[in-house]
Amino acid sequence: MKILHVINSMTMGGAEILLTNSLSPGGLSEHVENHLAYFKFPTYLLHRLDKKIKVHFLNYKGITDIVRLVNDLNKIIHTNKIDIVHSHLNPASFYSELACPSHIPHLHTMHNTYSTDLSPRTLLKFFERILFFNKKNAKLIFLSEFTKKDFLSTVKFKGDSFVLNNFIDDSFFLHPQKKITFSADKEIRIVAVGNFRTQKNYFYLLDIFRKLKNRKIHLDIYGDGNIKKLQETIINFKINVLLKNPVKNINFILKDYDLFIMSSKNEGFPLSVFEAMAAGLPLLLSDIDPLKSIVKENAIYFPLNDSETAANIIIDISENKINVSEMAAKAKQYANQTVRKDIYIYKLINIYKKLIE
Repeated sequence: MKILHVINSMTMGGAEILLTNSLSPGGLSEHVENHLAYFKFPTYLLHRLDKKIKVHFLNYKGITDIVRLVNDLNKIIHTNKIDIVHSHLNPASFYSELACPSHIPHLHTMHNTYSTDLSPRTLLKFFERILFFNKKNAKLIFLSEFTKKDFLSTVKFKGDSFVLNNFIDDSFFLHPQKKITFSADKEIRIVAVGNFRTQKNYFYLLDIFRKLKNRKIHLDIYGDGNIKKLQETIINFKINVLLKNPVKNINFILKDYDLFIMSSKNEGFPLSVFEAMAAGLPLLLSDIDPLKSIVKENAIYFPLNDSETAANIIIDISENKINVSEMAAKAKQYANQTVRKDIYIYKLINIYKKLIE
């Protein structure tokens, strides 16, 4: 079986990391022949791919380059006798649909909760619905039952759908669970991971940490994107937050932190949450249904409309009024049962077989 995976870029986002992990040694290459087509830079993740993956860089230059891009995708499909096209993110979704012959299944993975997706690319979402979602032969993978239900209540969809939870790399489970306690003389180190996009809600996170700047509580944010306005806010208000570039070995870095925090307004099945969970970190997550539906009781949730309350939760944790150590240990066990690579690969191969049949 020959699969063409299509994605916008190979940056350090959740969808990109999921695809990379599935195409890393010991993944899908053990079962099918894989091709990867990506449109533009950056390419942080390419070094992690199995050497057997055939990579196609299409050097997409923008909307005026669509015809050439679609033609190149179509040539890749025909030349390599591709059996299934599997796309991730927008606009890879409808560009792939334009390039894919009608007799070849096109499968697309939805990575966000559709009704609350805050992506500013309204026109691209419109074309995605018209050119792909509205077709009877559309085939979608949802990351959870919640994201599937949300999508079907928002979009008139007549195609086939599957639910397949994300997975994380096995290396995140290697570190032993540590007992987490805090003292007045120790600085608490908190970490957030995610590209600097609107949905990540980082300005709200800065607002929370403005209320903590007189305490020994520090936040590092790892991500890619435009940080100018965020950096200005940090400097102007002297907030104890440091913005960092993406790193290749986040699995080894997480163990050096005490807590993981996410302030997102919208998510699908964020890998960074489960990576932190597997690494043994307590979770502080925004109180949104997509996160609560997949993380369940294995996190502490904070409101998105009251930064004072959110800050007080962190203070209570720092003063050991909330037992996060026991919660983190249970969360690690939950991750071990939920997001293992072998489970994901097995289920994805079965989906591919169904499409071929």
